[in-house]
Amino acid sequence: MKYLTPLLATVLCASFYSQANTPPAGKTILAKGSVVATSDDSAQRPLKRRDTVYSVDKITTGEQSKAQFSMSDGGLIALKENSELNIANYDFNADTQQGAASIELLKGGLRSISGVIKKNGGSYNVKTPVGSIGIRGTHFELQLLGGDMFVAVWDGAIDLTLENQRVVSLGSNEPFSFAQVTSLGEVIQSKDAPAVFDQNIAAINGDNKSKNSQTASGNNANTENNEENSSTADTTDVYAQQRFQAVSDAALLDQIAQRQGVFNYKATNFAVSSSLGEVSNFAMSLSVDFDNGTVPDGEISFTDAGGNWYAAYSGLIDLTKLDLAVTFASHNNNKATGSIDAIFLNNIDTITGNFNLNEISNPAVNATGAFRLEP
Repeated sequence: MKYLTPLLATVLCASFYSQANTPPAGKTILAKGSVVATSDDSAQRPLKRRDTVYSVDKITTGEQSKAQFSMSDGGLIALKENSELNIANYDFNADTQQGAASIELLKGGLRSISGVIKKNGGSYNVKTPVGSIGIRGTHFELQLLGGDMFVAVWDGAIDLTLENQRVVSLGSNEPFSFAQVTSLGEVIQSKDAPAVFDQNIAAINGDNKSKNSQTASGNNANTENNEENSSTADTTDVYAQQRFQAVSDAALLDQIAQRQGVFNYKATNFAVSSSLGEVSNFAMSLSVDFDNGTVPDGEISFTDAGGNWYAAYSGLIDLTKLDLAVTFASHNNNKATGSIDAIFLNNIDTITGNFNLNEISNPAVNATGAFRLEP
Protein backbone atom coordinates (compact mmCIF):
# COMPACT_ATOMS: atom_id res chain seq x y z
CA MET A 1 0.00 0.00 0.00
CA LYS A 2 1.56 3.24 -1.19
CA TYR A 3 -0.63 5.77 0.57
CA LEU A 4 -2.34 6.08 3.94
CA THR A 5 -5.92 7.27 4.15
CA PRO A 6 -6.22 10.74 5.73
CA LEU A 7 -8.04 9.31 8.78
CA LEU A 8 -5.44 6.59 9.39
CA ALA A 9 -2.60 9.05 8.94
CA THR A 10 -4.19 11.39 11.47
CA VAL A 11 -4.62 8.59 14.03
CA LEU A 12 -1.04 7.41 13.61
CA CYS A 13 0.38 10.92 13.83
CA ALA A 14 -1.63 11.64 16.99
CA SER A 15 -0.40 8.41 18.59
CA PHE A 16 3.24 9.07 17.66
CA TYR A 17 2.92 12.67 18.90
CA SER A 18 1.49 11.49 22.25
CA GLN A 19 4.31 9.03 22.79
CA ALA A 20 7.02 11.41 21.59
CA ASN A 21 5.92 14.04 24.13
CA THR A 22 5.58 11.63 27.06
CA PRO A 23 8.72 10.46 28.88
CA PRO A 24 9.11 6.67 28.93
CA ALA A 25 7.89 5.08 32.17
CA GLY A 26 9.69 1.81 31.54
CA LYS A 27 10.27 -1.09 29.18
CA THR A 28 8.65 -4.48 28.73
CA ILE A 29 10.71 -7.38 30.05
CA LEU A 30 8.15 -10.11 29.40
CA ALA A 31 4.83 -10.17 27.54
CA LYS A 32 3.18 -13.58 27.43
CA GLY A 33 -0.19 -13.98 25.74
CA SER A 34 -2.39 -10.94 25.21
CA VAL A 35 -0.73 -7.80 26.63
CA VAL A 36 -2.05 -4.47 25.32
CA ALA A 37 -1.23 -0.84 26.11
CA THR A 38 -3.91 1.82 25.55
CA SER A 39 -2.68 5.44 25.51
CA ASP A 40 -4.67 8.52 26.54
CA ASP A 41 -5.83 9.03 22.94
CA SER A 42 -7.35 5.49 23.00
CA ALA A 43 -4.75 4.15 20.58
CA GLN A 44 -3.94 0.52 21.33
CA ARG A 45 -0.73 -1.38 20.69
CA PRO A 46 0.15 -4.98 21.56
CA LEU A 47 3.22 -5.10 23.80
CA LYS A 48 6.15 -7.40 23.24
CA ARG A 49 9.53 -7.77 24.88
CA ARG A 50 11.65 -4.56 24.87
CA ASP A 51 8.65 -2.32 24.02
CA THR A 52 8.44 1.01 25.85
CA VAL A 53 5.52 1.87 28.16
CA TYR A 54 4.52 5.46 28.98
CA SER A 55 2.82 7.39 31.76
CA VAL A 56 -0.27 7.72 29.56
CA ASP A 57 -0.69 3.95 29.19
CA LYS A 58 -3.33 1.64 30.61
CA ILE A 59 -2.00 -1.91 30.36
CA THR A 60 -4.24 -4.97 30.19
CA THR A 61 -3.43 -8.66 30.26
CA GLY A 62 -5.78 -11.36 28.98
CA GLU A 63 -6.57 -14.91 30.00
CA GLN A 64 -3.42 -16.98 30.68
CA SER A 65 -1.33 -13.87 30.02
CA LYS A 66 1.19 -11.94 32.07
CA ALA A 67 3.64 -9.06 31.74
CA GLN A 68 6.69 -7.69 33.50
CA PHE A 69 8.16 -4.21 33.25
CA SER A 70 11.46 -2.63 34.24
CA MET A 71 10.59 0.95 35.21
CA SER A 72 12.72 4.02 34.50
CA ASP A 73 13.99 4.25 38.11
CA GLY A 74 14.94 0.57 38.26
CA GLY A 75 11.66 -0.50 39.87
CA LEU A 76 9.83 -3.61 38.73
CA ILE A 77 6.15 -4.28 38.05
CA ALA A 78 4.76 -7.72 37.23
CA LEU A 79 1.11 -8.02 36.08
CA LYS A 80 -0.86 -11.24 36.46
CA GLU A 81 -3.46 -12.56 34.02
CA ASN A 82 -6.75 -10.70 33.53
CA SER A 83 -5.33 -7.49 35.00
CA GLU A 84 -5.65 -3.78 34.26
CA LEU A 85 -3.05 -1.25 35.35
CA ASN A 86 -3.14 2.48 34.73
CA ILE A 87 0.26 4.21 34.80
CA ALA A 88 -1.07 7.58 35.92
CA ASN A 89 2.37 9.09 36.45
CA TYR A 90 5.92 7.77 36.40
CA ASP A 91 8.31 10.71 36.38
CA PHE A 92 11.98 10.01 37.04
CA ASN A 93 14.95 12.30 36.33
CA ALA A 94 18.05 10.20 35.71
CA ASP A 95 20.33 13.20 36.30
CA THR A 96 18.93 14.23 39.69
CA GLN A 97 17.82 10.68 40.62
CA GLN A 98 14.55 12.18 41.85
CA GLY A 99 10.94 11.63 40.83
CA ALA A 100 7.43 10.52 41.72
CA ALA A 101 5.20 7.66 40.66
CA SER A 102 1.50 6.90 40.80
CA ILE A 103 -0.10 3.76 39.39
CA GLU A 104 -3.64 2.40 39.65
CA LEU A 105 -4.61 -1.26 39.82
CA LEU A 106 -8.10 -1.51 38.32
CA LYS A 107 -8.41 -5.28 38.03
CA GLY A 108 -6.44 -8.47 38.69
CA GLY A 109 -3.10 -8.51 40.47
CA LEU A 110 0.41 -7.13 40.48
CA ARG A 111 3.75 -7.56 42.17
CA SER A 112 6.06 -4.58 42.52
CA ILE A 113 9.57 -3.83 43.72
CA SER A 114 10.15 -0.11 44.19
CA GLY A 115 13.22 1.53 42.71
CA VAL A 116 15.28 4.70 43.10
CA ILE A 117 12.25 7.01 43.40
CA LYS A 118 11.27 5.48 46.73
CA LYS A 119 14.88 4.92 47.81
CA ASN A 120 15.60 8.64 47.45
CA GLY A 121 12.48 9.71 49.31
CA GLY A 122 10.15 10.35 46.37
CA SER A 123 6.41 9.67 46.42
CA TYR A 124 5.26 6.26 45.14
CA ASN A 125 1.53 5.56 45.44
CA VAL A 126 -0.72 2.77 44.25
CA LYS A 127 -4.46 3.42 43.92
CA THR A 128 -6.90 0.51 44.20
CA PRO A 129 -10.70 0.14 44.36
CA VAL A 130 -10.52 -0.13 48.18
CA GLY A 131 -8.01 2.59 48.96
CA SER A 132 -4.62 4.16 48.26
CA ILE A 133 -1.29 2.59 49.18
CA GLY A 134 1.75 4.62 50.16
CA ILE A 135 4.94 2.66 49.60
CA ARG A 136 7.68 2.77 52.21
CA GLY A 137 9.52 0.06 50.21
CA THR A 138 10.31 -2.41 48.89
CA HIS A 139 8.52 -5.54 47.65
CA PHE A 140 4.74 -5.99 47.79
CA GLU A 141 1.92 -7.79 45.99
CA LEU A 142 -1.78 -7.08 45.43
CA GLN A 143 -4.64 -9.26 44.19
CA LEU A 144 -8.23 -8.13 43.53
CA LEU A 145 -10.64 -11.06 43.78
CA GLY A 146 -14.42 -11.07 44.05
CA GLY A 147 -14.60 -7.52 45.37
CA ASP A 148 -11.91 -8.15 48.01
CA MET A 149 -8.28 -7.07 47.87
CA PHE A 150 -5.47 -9.26 49.22
CA VAL A 151 -2.19 -7.59 50.22
CA ALA A 152 1.25 -9.09 50.84
CA VAL A 153 4.40 -7.25 51.88
CA TRP A 154 7.42 -9.42 51.20
CA ASP A 155 10.04 -6.80 52.09
CA GLY A 156 9.77 -3.27 53.53
CA ALA A 157 6.43 -1.74 54.48
CA ILE A 158 3.31 -0.05 53.10
CA ASP A 159 0.55 2.20 54.45
CA LEU A 160 -2.93 1.43 53.11
CA THR A 161 -5.38 4.34 53.42
CA LEU A 162 -8.94 3.04 53.09
CA GLU A 163 -11.90 4.98 51.76
CA ASN A 164 -12.99 5.78 55.33
CA GLN A 165 -9.49 7.26 55.87
CA ARG A 166 -8.42 4.45 58.21
CA VAL A 167 -4.72 3.70 57.77
CA VAL A 168 -3.50 0.09 57.91
CA SER A 169 0.29 -0.42 58.01
CA LEU A 170 1.84 -3.73 56.98
CA GLY A 171 5.36 -5.11 56.72
CA SER A 172 8.63 -4.45 58.52
CA ASN A 173 8.28 -3.27 62.15
CA GLU A 174 4.52 -3.87 61.94
CA PRO A 175 2.59 -6.71 63.63
CA PHE A 176 1.35 -8.11 60.31
CA SER A 177 2.63 -8.41 56.72
CA PHE A 178 -0.55 -9.70 55.07
CA ALA A 179 -4.15 -8.56 54.90
CA GLN A 180 -7.51 -9.04 53.21
CA VAL A 181 -9.70 -5.99 52.68
CA THR A 182 -13.28 -7.07 52.04
CA SER A 183 -15.75 -5.32 49.75
CA LEU A 184 -17.44 -3.99 52.91
CA GLY A 185 -14.22 -2.37 54.13
CA GLU A 186 -13.40 -4.95 56.80
CA VAL A 187 -9.66 -5.54 57.25
CA ILE A 188 -8.44 -9.03 58.20
CA GLN A 189 -4.73 -8.96 59.03
CA SER A 190 -2.52 -12.04 59.18
CA LYS A 191 1.04 -13.19 59.74
CA ASP A 192 0.58 -15.91 57.11
CA ALA A 193 0.38 -15.33 53.36
CA PRO A 194 -3.12 -15.78 51.88
CA ALA A 195 -3.45 -18.73 49.52
CA VAL A 196 -4.00 -16.43 46.52
CA PHE A 197 -0.28 -15.59 46.52
CA ASP A 198 2.54 -17.75 45.26
CA GLN A 199 4.03 -19.18 48.43
CA ASN A 200 7.44 -19.54 46.79
CA ILE A 201 7.90 -15.76 46.84
CA ALA A 202 8.29 -15.87 50.62
CA ALA A 203 11.59 -17.66 50.13
CA ILE A 204 13.01 -14.45 48.67
CA ASN A 205 13.03 -12.90 52.12
CA GLY A 206 14.33 -15.99 53.85
CA ASP A 207 10.93 -16.77 55.41
CA ASN A 208 11.21 -20.29 54.00
CA LYS A 209 14.62 -21.91 54.13
CA SER A 210 15.99 -23.78 51.17
CA LYS A 211 14.48 -27.20 50.66
CA ASN A 212 18.01 -28.56 50.34
CA SER A 213 19.22 -28.47 53.94
CA GLN A 214 21.14 -31.74 53.77
CA THR A 215 24.91 -31.69 53.53
CA ALA A 216 25.95 -33.08 50.17
CA SER A 217 29.14 -34.54 48.87
CA GLY A 218 30.77 -32.24 46.37
CA ASN A 219 31.07 -33.33 42.76
CA ASN A 220 32.87 -30.73 40.72
CA ALA A 221 33.88 -30.57 37.09
CA ASN A 222 36.45 -27.92 37.99
CA THR A 223 38.85 -29.26 40.64
CA GLU A 224 40.12 -25.77 41.46
CA ASN A 225 36.70 -24.95 42.94
CA ASN A 226 36.21 -28.04 45.13
CA GLU A 227 36.25 -26.02 48.36
CA GLU A 228 33.64 -23.61 47.04
CA ASN A 229 31.21 -26.45 46.25
CA SER A 230 31.84 -28.81 49.16
CA SER A 231 28.18 -28.96 50.20
CA THR A 232 24.71 -28.38 48.85
CA ALA A 233 23.85 -26.39 51.98
CA ASP A 234 26.60 -23.85 51.37
CA THR A 235 25.68 -23.40 47.72
CA THR A 236 21.94 -23.08 48.32
CA ASP A 237 22.50 -20.64 51.18
CA VAL A 238 24.29 -18.37 48.73
CA TYR A 239 21.43 -18.91 46.28
CA ALA A 240 18.83 -17.93 48.91
CA GLN A 241 20.79 -14.86 50.02
CA GLN A 242 21.34 -13.58 46.50
CA ARG A 243 17.92 -14.36 45.06
CA PHE A 244 16.21 -11.16 46.18
CA GLN A 245 19.28 -9.10 45.22
CA ALA A 246 19.06 -10.50 41.71
CA VAL A 247 15.36 -9.70 41.43
CA SER A 248 16.01 -6.03 42.23
CA ASP A 249 19.03 -5.69 39.93
CA ALA A 250 17.88 -3.23 37.25
CA ALA A 251 21.20 -3.42 35.35
CA LEU A 252 20.82 -7.18 35.06
CA LEU A 253 17.25 -6.78 33.81
CA ASP A 254 18.47 -4.40 31.14
CA GLN A 255 21.12 -6.91 30.03
CA ILE A 256 18.47 -9.61 29.75
CA ALA A 257 16.23 -7.31 27.73
CA GLN A 258 19.04 -6.45 25.32
CA ARG A 259 20.42 -9.94 24.72
CA GLN A 260 19.28 -11.65 21.53
CA GLY A 261 19.31 -15.20 20.26
CA VAL A 262 19.53 -18.62 21.93
CA PHE A 263 22.30 -19.35 24.44
CA ASN A 264 23.20 -22.81 25.73
CA TYR A 265 24.37 -23.22 29.34
CA LYS A 266 26.15 -26.18 30.98
CA ALA A 267 27.08 -27.02 34.56
CA THR A 268 30.49 -25.75 35.67
CA ASN A 269 30.02 -26.16 39.45
CA PHE A 270 27.61 -28.36 41.35
CA ALA A 271 26.90 -30.22 44.58
CA VAL A 272 24.54 -33.20 44.60
CA SER A 273 23.36 -35.71 47.20
CA SER A 274 21.19 -38.82 46.96
CA SER A 275 19.29 -40.81 49.58
CA LEU A 276 21.06 -43.87 48.14
CA GLY A 277 24.58 -42.56 48.63
CA GLU A 278 27.36 -41.47 46.31
CA VAL A 279 26.55 -39.63 43.07
CA SER A 280 28.59 -39.68 39.84
CA ASN A 281 28.45 -38.61 36.19
CA PHE A 282 26.50 -35.40 36.84
CA ALA A 283 25.53 -33.35 33.79
CA MET A 284 23.13 -30.44 33.40
CA SER A 285 22.28 -28.16 30.49
CA LEU A 286 19.63 -25.68 29.42
CA SER A 287 18.99 -23.33 26.52
CA VAL A 288 17.64 -19.80 26.92
CA ASP A 289 15.81 -18.10 24.05
CA PHE A 290 16.25 -14.42 24.91
CA ASP A 291 14.20 -13.26 21.91
CA ASN A 292 11.07 -15.00 23.20
CA GLY A 293 11.88 -15.01 26.91
CA THR A 294 11.68 -18.80 27.16
CA VAL A 295 13.69 -21.83 28.22
CA PRO A 296 12.81 -24.28 25.41
CA ASP A 297 14.54 -27.27 26.97
CA GLY A 298 16.91 -28.42 29.68
CA GLU A 299 18.20 -31.71 31.07
CA ILE A 300 19.71 -33.11 34.28
CA SER A 301 21.32 -36.56 34.58
CA PHE A 302 23.47 -38.38 37.12
CA THR A 303 23.94 -41.84 38.63
CA ASP A 304 23.58 -43.24 42.15
CA ALA A 305 23.47 -46.78 43.58
CA GLY A 306 19.89 -47.22 42.34
CA GLY A 307 20.59 -46.32 38.74
CA ASN A 308 20.40 -43.27 36.50
CA TRP A 309 18.43 -40.13 37.35
CA TYR A 310 17.09 -38.10 34.43
CA ALA A 311 14.93 -34.97 34.30
CA ALA A 312 13.77 -32.80 31.40
CA TYR A 313 12.42 -29.30 32.02
CA SER A 314 11.41 -26.06 30.30
CA GLY A 315 10.06 -22.65 31.27
CA LEU A 316 10.14 -18.85 31.00
CA ILE A 317 12.32 -15.91 31.98
CA ASP A 318 10.59 -14.28 34.97
CA LEU A 319 12.37 -10.98 35.75
CA THR A 320 15.89 -12.17 36.66
CA LYS A 321 14.91 -15.71 37.61
CA LEU A 322 13.85 -18.65 35.47
CA ASP A 323 10.34 -20.03 35.98
CA LEU A 324 11.05 -23.71 35.33
CA ALA A 325 8.91 -26.86 35.45
CA VAL A 326 9.96 -30.51 35.23
CA THR A 327 8.22 -32.07 32.23
CA PHE A 328 9.59 -35.61 32.65
CA ALA A 329 11.69 -37.37 35.27
CA SER A 330 12.78 -40.91 36.04
CA HIS A 331 15.11 -42.92 38.27
CA ASN A 332 16.25 -46.11 36.60
CA ASN A 333 12.89 -47.56 35.43
CA ASN A 334 10.77 -45.68 37.96
CA LYS A 335 8.84 -42.49 37.21
CA ALA A 336 9.89 -39.45 39.21
CA THR A 337 8.93 -35.84 39.77
CA GLY A 338 10.64 -32.73 41.06
CA SER A 339 11.21 -29.00 40.98
CA ILE A 340 13.94 -26.58 39.86
CA ASP A 341 14.72 -23.01 40.94
CA ALA A 342 17.21 -20.87 39.03
CA ILE A 343 18.25 -17.23 38.71
CA PHE A 344 20.66 -15.10 36.71
CA LEU A 345 23.50 -13.76 38.87
CA ASN A 346 26.31 -11.20 38.44
CA ASN A 347 25.75 -11.15 34.71
CA ILE A 348 23.61 -13.13 32.35
CA ASP A 349 26.47 -15.50 31.64
CA THR A 350 25.87 -17.11 35.05
CA ILE A 351 22.82 -19.10 36.20
CA THR A 352 22.64 -20.59 39.68
CA GLY A 353 19.98 -22.56 41.49
CA ASN A 354 18.92 -25.87 43.02
CA PHE A 355 16.74 -28.88 42.28
CA ASN A 356 14.80 -31.65 44.04
CA LEU A 357 13.90 -35.03 42.51
CA ASN A 358 12.08 -38.02 43.98
CA GLU A 359 10.49 -41.26 42.82
CA ILE A 360 6.70 -40.95 42.61
CA SER A 361 5.97 -44.43 44.03
CA ASN A 362 8.67 -44.14 46.73
CA PRO A 363 9.40 -40.48 47.67
CA ALA A 364 12.00 -41.65 50.20
CA VAL A 365 14.22 -42.29 47.19
CA ASN A 366 15.27 -38.78 46.33
CA ALA A 367 18.10 -36.51 45.27
CA THR A 368 18.85 -32.82 45.77
CA GLY A 369 21.45 -30.53 44.32
CA ALA A 370 22.72 -27.03 43.66
CA PHE A 371 24.37 -25.84 40.47
CA ARG A 372 26.05 -23.08 38.56
CA LEU A 373 25.67 -22.95 34.77
CA GLU A 374 27.65 -20.99 32.20
CA PRO A 375 27.74 -20.89 28.37
